[in-house]
Amino acid sequence: MMKRTCQKNAVILAAGKSSRFAPFTYEKPKGLFRVKGEILIERQICQLKEAGVTDISIVVGYMKEKFFYLEQKYGVRLIVNNTFAKMGNLYSLYMAKDLLSNTYICCTDHYFIKNPFKEENPLNRSYRACSWHEGKFREFAIEYSDADVITGFSVGGRDQMAMVGHAYFNDSFSRRFRAFMEKEMDDFGVAGMFWEEFYAKHQKELTLYMKEFQYSDILEFDDIDELRQFDSEFLMNVDSEIIANICSVLRCGANDITDIRVINAGLTNVSFGFWANGAQYVYRHPGGTAGNLIDRQAELFAQTAAVRIGLDKSVIHMELTGWKLSYYVNHAKNCDFEASDSQLKTAIEYLHRLHAVPADDTVKIFDNIREGKKLMRIASATKGNLLREFSELVAKVEALYQEIKKDAERLGYGLVLCHNDTYEPNYLYDDQGEIYLIDWEYAGMNYAANDIGCILCRYDWTDEQIARYLKAYVGRELSEDEKRFYYGFIPISAFYWFGWGLYKGSVGDDDSFFFLPAYRNLVRFLDRALESYSITEWQGELV
Repeated sequence: MMKRTCQKNAVILAAGKSSRFAPFTYEKPKGLFRVKGEILIERQICQLKEAGVTDISIVVGYMKEKFFYLEQKYGVRLIVNNTFAKMGNLYSLYMAKDLLSNTYICCTDHYFIKNPFKEENPLNRSYRACSWHEGKFREFAIEYSDADVITGFSVGGRDQMAMVGHAYFNDSFSRRFRAFMEKEMDDFGVAGMFWEEFYAKHQKELTLYMKEFQYSDILEFDDIDELRQFDSEFLMNVDSEIIANICSVLRCGANDITDIRVINAGLTNVSFGFWANGAQYVYRHPGGTAGNLIDRQAELFAQTAAVRIGLDKSVIHMELTGWKLSYYVNHAKNCDFEASDSQLKTAIEYLHRLHAVPADDTVKIFDNIREGKKLMRIASATKGNLLREFSELVAKVEALYQEIKKDAERLGYGLVLCHNDTYEPNYLYDDQGEIYLIDWEYAGMNYAANDIGCILCRYDWTDEQIARYLKAYVGRELSEDEKRFYYGFIPISAFYWFGWGLYKGSVGDDDSFFFLPAYRNLVRFLDRALESYSITEWQGELV
């Protein structure tokens, strides 16, 4: 139990990720950004101490280890919130509930031009810092009485007072607020709230005053552009490997980089576009969970080959660590193989070129079944024992794969360099009709049939459509042996993408539109393939 004090103290909420500041928040939390020569959270700590507030607690979560040094440097107390990704900042405040007394409530990314903690409050009123906002805004808007008591609350507003910056709870307010949290935290939806929303829920029972500050005195940077408007040297001082990498390859300065915007932020990567020296580019930064899925050595080999043989002319530079710099493909669209025979022809030609690339022993074998089972094991941490739940499917697909590998040897099909993630969204075309095969993260040695199987297993194609794709790849009508092999590979490919969807869902990410079609095709073609290989027995894996 943490001890409360009658002296003024402070709780700084620093657990969130601040996704609007990607990609830089993939390197460090926003509170550790250097702005005009000072670290944001350090500046706030120093302002609190200057006002005589020495009892300071910081609730950390995202990249929490990067805040650890603050305990030794400033004598603050850290509180760890490991649920930051699923909860609102109310839950962070709840974790510090026993510290709430005469307490300043702050956020790590506030920038106070003047020290607000030195402001007089002779009646020791509980208040929320506010300022007048002209035009439409996204902050919490308020209405207030002639006595400055907050009487109304809404999310967003126009031409009115908005909540900005810090708050102050006196001991009486803190005790009542804490009691409401303790009673209701487990109620549906409460833990996901902002603390201001929870206060609004009890507005009639909690008296909170509006304390007005000048609009220009309290800054809350909403995005990188706003921050750069305030500190034009931000990119030069952000201590970012991303900026250093870009400047090294493009031979530009940090301030030459403009119009930074996130294109995609997923589990394995974050990609953002930007302008530099009159041209548009895309930078890909590897995400924290990439090691569970990606073999960067194989990706680098395949990506380099793709540039060399003309499959992806957008890439400028890539490193083994996973970062990549590319030209931005203007007005890029996904290919539509159903509507365009010429696009399908080019896509198949690209696969033939790829499969002819000599590979070395640094490129790993991409085994669909082994990789799919690996993803199922990881997903089982939150979804239950999936290998047990789907034990019959696993056993069947393992038995099928053993026969397919024997068949491949008999037919003379060896392992070749494969993309292993071929489908329409990874084939882009630009205004001139140039086609790019992108996203080489799953590249590795595999049977060539997997690259056509990846297309066939992720859509609900008819038998006629499937026959069209196979004929396009083989270049003629398939023999009976070829049909058995290629149709057998559809459930092999589907098994991996079914496992991929389970994994994505288990970590709270989008499991994609093809999750269900992959399962349907696994079931649709598995028994048919087993019958074609005369497989009548299999042994399940119970884990």
